Amino acid sequence: MDTLVKLVGLNIKDIRKSKKMTQEELAEKCGLQTSYLAGVERGDRNITLQTLGKIISGLQITPSCVFNFQKLDTNEKHFEKEELISILFTLIENKNHDEIRLILNIAKEIFNIYKKK
Repeated sequence: MDTLVKLVGLNIKDIRKSKKMTQEELAEKCGLQTSYLAGVERGDRNITLQTLGKIISGLQITPSCVFNFQKLDTNEKHFEKEELISILFTLIENKNHDEIRLILNIAKEIFNIYKKK
């Protein structure tokens, strides 16, 4: 659960920044304290659906945007192993059987290349 809370928080932060909004601006739109929103973005706050709804409304996005982790920059160092696995899972969960098999075969080839080094 902690992983999901952190990933949602990171997504909220990325979306807010892409809309060129400050934490203060978004917090004001949502009726939240800036410090509370900062905690949400860090993944320190386990927010209610009601609060999530306020943030979604303040950002003028659909609910699915907060759970779409495909655009997160996975090259950043702050991701734990479990978080990266969660992101990987969200990337492949909607693919069909053949696509998943192809992804698995590519991953195996990559592992074999690294094993030989």
